[in-house]
Amino acid sequence: VIIKCSHAISSYNTILWYQQSIADTNLKLIGFVLFSIAIEDQFKEHFEIRGDGEIEASLQLLSDPENSAVYYCAASKTQ
Repeated sequence: VIIKCSHAISSYNTILWYQQSIADTNLKLIGFVLFSIAIEDQFKEHFEIRGDGEIEASLQLLSDPENSAVYYCAASKTQ
């Protein structure tokens, strides 16, 4: 499964990915794209992030039934 996210705000340069699982409704940061890609250690084996953060990014869920959740992306301006 690949989820895509894009934005058109020229001053925003970061796209962040979050997971909200059924068992734990807190949002957990999976990772983000800001010039390079960073994935939190606990998610490195389960997800792959691609993109540039300035316009688009994608989140690939690697085959794992534990990844059943709601996923959010957010665009941000990082200085």
